[in-house]
Amino acid sequence: MNARFRIGRFLSVAGLYSGIVLSAGCAAEAEAGSMQERSIVPPNAQVARERADRNRIKGEEGAPVRVVEISDFQCPYCRQFHVQTLARLDSAYIQTGLVSYLWIAYANPGHPEAFVSTEAAYCAGAVGKFWPMHDLLFERQDEWSGAADPYALFVEYAAELDIDVESFGSCVRNSTLAPLVLRDYTSVTQAGISSTPYFILGDSVALRGAADFGTFSSAIDTLLVLKGGDSQPQ
Repeated sequence: MNARFRIGRFLSVAGLYSGIVLSAGCAAEAEAGSMQERSIVPPNAQVARERADRNRIKGEEGAPVRVVEISDFQCPYCRQFHVQTLARLDSAYIQTGLVSYLWIAYANPGHPEAFVSTEAAYCAGAVGKFWPMHDLLFERQDEWSGAADPYALFVEYAAELDIDVESFGSCVRNSTLAPLVLRDYTSVTQAGISSTPYFILGDSVALRGAADFGTFSSAIDTLLVLKGGDSQPQ
């Protein structure tokens, strides 16, 4: 389950993490705070992309270890990881400042709703609600996956999250954030990754599949020691 690889293999994916912090920082940082509370998805596509890009990062940017999750909302094993492991990682490592966490999409072409569900999450991210939408999409995967009209369900989820449904619907319907989904896909496939969930820890450790909390904890703790830190999760 736990395999160690040369760092170079992951640069095209892990490097995307740095790109997000830098590209979003210029335009989005100036609007931090009030930006996060807005319910209307920006009509400017570039602004929406920058906000969505930034808001899928969880945790402190300066955390000693960064984790990249490559995932697919329609993947049952990704849902399994979400249900069984992510909350514990969040509590033990992300909220305590030990890990910064980035979600990257691999919209599997074999999953018919993978692309549009990612667009829905990113459109929510444009108003600072990527993670709440992320959680709903996994928790209700059985409801929208294979549904006759998943788009209508995504709009309902947006309403539950107090996102303006007209601007959200326009964002998804017009594929405003499709370039971000495609950028993810290109980065992931260029790195030779074609399965989900897949995790890159500290640019040098890879975990394949819905690894349990113990596996993650062992890998992260090892990386923390290598970084010279003495902090341990509570």
